[in-house]
Amino acid sequence: MAIRIFPPDLNKLAWSSKKTITWDTTIQTSGSGMVRTMTNRLYPSWTIQTKFAFLSNLEYQKFLGFVALVKGAHEPFLWLDPDDYEIKGLWLTANADGKTYQALLKMGEYVEPVEYIDNVTVYVNGMEAPSNSYTAKDGKIIFNTAPGSDAKVTADYRYYWKVMFKDDKVTIENVYTNINKSDTFKLEVVR
Repeated sequence: MAIRIFPPDLNKLAWSSKKTITWDTTIQTSGSGMVRTMTNRLYPSWTIQTKFAFLSNLEYQKFLGFVALVKGAHEPFLWLDPDDYEIKGLWLTANADGKTYQALLKMGEYVEPVEYIDNVTVYVNGMEAPSNSYTAKDGKIIFNTAPGSDAKVTADYRYYWKVMFKDDKVTIENVYTNINKSDTFKLEVVR
């Protein structure tokens, strides 16, 4: 079964959303004051905390229906974040086969791989590559024919976060006729 995508038309999130990044670093300090650090993580843990400011009755039913389909915290899904979702002109590096390029999210100078992209436009040496010369699958851009080891490949795309609800409980409050809002809910990035 393909992974579900959170309904894109439910885009009425409140402004008070938060992202938390955690590395789970262990710090050891010796008697002399020397410090050693270690993390077991290759990529950080991300938590997204948000809520819906306003939902119509139809939208809140769609939201609760989606939560029921993924069985709360049971099944991961793809989340198009309203703030962090788009990459423009990112230089990508080929995998060993010379044809496959991993799509990345970028925060400042930090990058990590993403698992799903769409709206992809690829450029080879500054020229737009024909859309039939590559495919986008599982967060990778795969060329039919390798563009060459000296080629500079950049891409524009929209990326999704693979997340799951942090717990099984989601609450919707009916404020007035056809006006609903949600309590805060948390999404945990999974890989």
